[in-house]
Amino acid sequence: MKKDILSKIWMIFLFLLLIGFLIWGIFYIENLQAKISILGIVAIIVAAFTSVLTVSINNKKAKEREYEFHILKEKQKVFEHFYNSYFEMLFNIKKGKSGLSPKAEQEMMLFKKGLMNWGSDKLIKKYIEFETKLIESEGKQDRFNMFEDGDNFIKELRKELGYNDAKNVNIMSIILTAEARKELKEKGLIK
Repeated sequence: MKKDILSKIWMIFLFLLLIGFLIWGIFYIENLQAKISILGIVAIIVAAFTSVLTVSINNKKAKEREYEFHILKEKQKVFEHFYNSYFEMLFNIKKGKSGLSPKAEQEMMLFKKGLMNWGSDKLIKKYIEFETKLIESEGKQDRFNMFEDGDNFIKELRKELGYNDAKNVNIMSIILTAEARKELKEKGLIK
């Protein structure tokens, strides 16, 4: 913060100095050769100043991109824990089992822990709604509701990573077989 203020003060000082040179060169110097020399010096200083400013701005943007990339990588690691746990739950349902294995529960806890650090307020709220709906409907929820609710939450995860999904795309249909997809489309349950 302090460095930023000092750089702004320095830029204002340099700008005023250049304006002063221009005014001095144009209005107070009588010799044409001296005016040209002063304007040449001002032009060189402006070119150098512009180059330094361009490099400085590019470095700052590069650091910001690097920081955003780091955050994206951390979010991907966190979201992978959710995917591992959620897909195990789906496969258990497909096999007729219920509940999560200890490993899947551990994955879900790692996801929650990571979500506290790397998730936005909106994503945390969506996860709480998703988990509440999942727990409240346990035993009563058929597979499609699980797909629909899961699809909505996965779309939120993808938004957090910068993807924009169309509303008519069902991400969870990826794990369905072609026959199951066709059956659900005929029933109007997926688009």
